[in-house]
Amino acid sequence: MNLMKTPLFGSLLALLMMGFAPDAGAQQFMTREGHVHFFSSTPIEDIEADNRQMSGLLDASTGDFVFQVQMRAFHFEKALMEEHFNESYVESETHPKATFQGSIASWENIPNDGMRHDVVAEGEFDIHGVTQPQRIEGTMQWMDGAWNLQANFEVTLADHNIVIPAVVKDNISPVIAIDVEAQLMPR
Repeated sequence: MNLMKTPLFGSLLALLMMGFAPDAGAQQFMTREGHVHFFSSTPIEDIEADNRQMSGLLDASTGDFVFQVQMRAFHFEKALMEEHFNESYVESETHPKATFQGSIASWENIPNDGMRHDVVAEGEFDIHGVTQPQRIEGTMQWMDGAWNLQANFEVTLADHNIVIPAVVKDNISPVIAIDVEAQLMPR
């Protein structure tokens, strides 16, 4: 088996190339099956999509993390919506992934006691080739040897140069609600 061609190696190599190089002795947790859901609501139409291929890496010694989502892995109820999303809005050929890299604030104060704890993740969020600082509130819980995380946040399309054509501007909200869930297992 050629290690260079395995999806896991490719994902981790990409994470490390993005500047995330945790201490080799640190406890690391990862996922390749995180879930991202987005929702756009307007009086004319609700649009939503799911992606179950979010990958991520957490350095438990520092609270540093990186998450990555392949844009073509979002699936919509209608095939035409998926086509427009990839070709016209996020331009998946040119910008194939979204990333969020940063650190969990006060990580050292989050106990692994089985309780759900409020957390704040701060970092750089890149989508459509435009990086913006992002602060995301969520929860983390230590359960059965893994970190479970949940977060809800919003993305303003204009902040990432995602243009909605005038003909459908009333169908798509300029601010998209994002929900994220993942279980990070020891690596």
